[in-house]
Amino acid sequence: MKYYVTIYIDELLEDEMLKHVDFSLLFKAKFSQISKQIDFTHAFLGLTKDKSPDELDTMKFERDVKYWDYNLGKLVTFRKEEYMWYDTTTTNEFNDGFWGFGTGTGSVNDTAGKVFNNNQYVLDNNVDKNRYIIKKLRSPQTFKPSNRCTLEISEEQYNTLLTNIKADFEATKEITPNSEEPINEEFTYKLLENNCVVWVVKKLSSIGIEVVNPVVKDPSGLLMATKLIQSIHSIFLKFQNIDDNLQSVKGAKAFKNWARMLINNSLMQEIYLDEYKKYYNSENLSPEQEEVLYALWNITRVYETLDILLSRLITKSGTKNLKGTFELIYFDKNDKQAKLLKADNDYEAIIIQDLDLSKKYNNFSVSKFYPFIFIPKDEMLSRTLYHKYDYGNISQEYQKDRNEFYFNVLAGEKSDKYWSSSYHKMTKSLRKVYVS
Repeated sequence: MKYYVTIYIDELLEDEMLKHVDFSLLFKAKFSQISKQIDFTHAFLGLTKDKSPDELDTMKFERDVKYWDYNLGKLVTFRKEEYMWYDTTTTNEFNDGFWGFGTGTGSVNDTAGKVFNNNQYVLDNNVDKNRYIIKKLRSPQTFKPSNRCTLEISEEQYNTLLTNIKADFEATKEITPNSEEPINEEFTYKLLENNCVVWVVKKLSSIGIEVVNPVVKDPSGLLMATKLIQSIHSIFLKFQNIDDNLQSVKGAKAFKNWARMLINNSLMQEIYLDEYKKYYNSENLSPEQEEVLYALWNITRVYETLDILLSRLITKSGTKNLKGTFELIYFDKNDKQAKLLKADNDYEAIIIQDLDLSKKYNNFSVSKFYPFIFIPKDEMLSRTLYHKYDYGNISQEYQKDRNEFYFNVLAGEKSDKYWSSSYHKMTKSLRKVYVS
């Protein structure tokens, strides 16, 4: 079964935001009533399983339309009506609901926040009746593919996310439109600082999803980032589909954090620059052009570079069903140590002084300056991938110099002890390698 989380953006233009407003209230100074009539752009999450939103859009759903029969003294079915799968307050075998964070009171800032279910509907925070009343389904544009961002996730990620969301829902359950105090600082709604987008980003980050720019705090900014979020996530899925350990929340979060540490890694920057030159058949870039490319280096470029490295392994393996384990290597700038993350150690960082190069997969990564080690499950496949790097017994001098050189490059330092064609090709530009 497949599992999906979808970011929805109910993006309203000015005329849509104000079309339900009674402006005569302005002259009566009833500003609190006006604020209740204004619809705001909003971001929220939807969770589906077995079927993606695109698939559910093509399915037929029906419900009973009932009326009260006074003769029978009960509700009876009048007819059936079709409805879109998201236009219902009940969950089903495919849909685990729509959830979002917003103001729980009549105020729109620095007030008690609340996590809502059925957040595909716009609510009236009715102070007079002290309850929430459904006003309408959100704008049709909200549910179009252009305004939603669907991400396939693992079963563990899905269940963890749903559990965390329901915990937030329960924590704010007692909030009503007349609540005077928020539950705590975490659930204090602040229009520009702790709003619907901040909540969405936190929930996705908590299960290891890269949201590109966590400082984005408005729905329009999140909408602009959705294409990049999908692109990055599709690359992570390639790693996750190969290594089952990355289906765990801990594994996914470790991968996300590791990739972010590669932003400040000069090794990855040089690989990116080399790939750019090959793609555009431009070996001789001016220093100014190179500086522009380095300035464009960001988390998106990190994932694009990882995708290139992984694609080479997949192509070389000759199979689309590659399975194995990834060990993730990085240089910790804070304590000046090379470290490794792997499932066998519960993704807790291990300080490494060297790698055993008698193991062909280690020798390959060190020789090719990969920031990860891939260990195939199939030994025959391992031989196919790494037969050129199976040196058998190696000298201590080779082991020492090769490791030292690899870790120096990883740290952004140049070493003269060992020179390889891979490194020479990667760093033949005039720019000195450094850690930014």
